[in-house]
This record gives sequence, C-alpha cells and structure tokens, in this order.
Amino acid sequence: MALPVVAIVGRPNVGKSSLFNAIAGEMISIVEPTAGVTRDRISAIIERNERFFELIDTGGYGIVDSDQLKSHIENQIQQAIHSADLVIFVVDIRDGLVPLDEQVAQMLRKNNLNVILVANKADEAPMFPRAGEFAKLGFGNALCVSATNNLNKQLLVEKVNEFLKDRSKERP
Repeated sequence: MALPVVAIVGRPNVGKSSLFNAIAGEMISIVEPTAGVTRDRISAIIERNERFFELIDTGGYGIVDSDQLKSHIENQIQQAIHSADLVIFVVDIRDGLVPLDEQVAQMLRKNNLNVILVANKADEAPMFPRAGEFAKLGFGNALCVSATNNLNKQLLVEKVNEFLKDRSKERP
C-alpha cells in the first residue's frame, strides 16, 4: 500500500522549506532568504503517532528568476500536487494576502485538491487576527503557525494525521 502524500505549496518566500524542516524534525531542505533556492521536489517520510506519510516540499509558485526556471519549478509543483492526497497551502501572515496567493489558490481549486491553509510566520498570538483575510482564498480559516518557533506545528501535524486517518477509512 502506497504512503499518503502531503505536498507543501505556496508562493516564494512564505516559509515552505522552513515548515518542511520543522515537520521533518531536521534540516533537509535548504532555507535561504533568497527566492528560488528550492527548485525541485524534496521529500521525507514522516512518522507521527504510528502513522506514516510522505511530505513534499516544492519551490515557490510564480517565481521570477534570472535562471529562467519558472516553468521547471511549476512543473515540479504540478507533479507534487497530482500525487498528493493533501496539500498544505502556505501563506505569509506578515505580508498579508497578495495577488500571487490568489493565483496559487486558483490553481489548487482548479485541481480540486484537499487543502489545509497555513498562515506561516505567525510568531506570536497577537498576529493571529491578521490571518482572517486569507479566508477569501476559499479554504476556510488559516491555521496560524510559526515554522521558525515551532508554534502550532504539532497542531498542524495533528490536522494532517486526522485527515489521513479519515481518508484511510474511505479506502477499501
């Protein structure tokens, strides 16, 4: 039986790789302030509460770079979401809702994917109300997390596990 797949997607520099590393519990993906460092899919097998899943980190959707890698990165994102049982859609609570977030949301809706919306970089609880604007993306309320500070990381993993548990009940 194949492992369930969870893909992390979002625009550049929202903290996808930091979140990937936080969930994995080790530095696997390179984390840099420069956009475009993650270009291919990076994956790790995650085990939580005796449940396993493959977690995939992807590059930033809509990257503009001098190496002309936009189509390659977006192809890698498409491959990741087509194999995914669940997508973690990461936005940046500090930047607020930007047009590129809306483009990512449109792509995810077009592919009819199961999505958990995550507002990353929510380093402290007073920032949480800012996440309300992300409900406009159509994936419900965003879960506020801080990959850097591990804030609500465990809650996110619990949500992933709950979803995967419910999905495994649906399968024959």
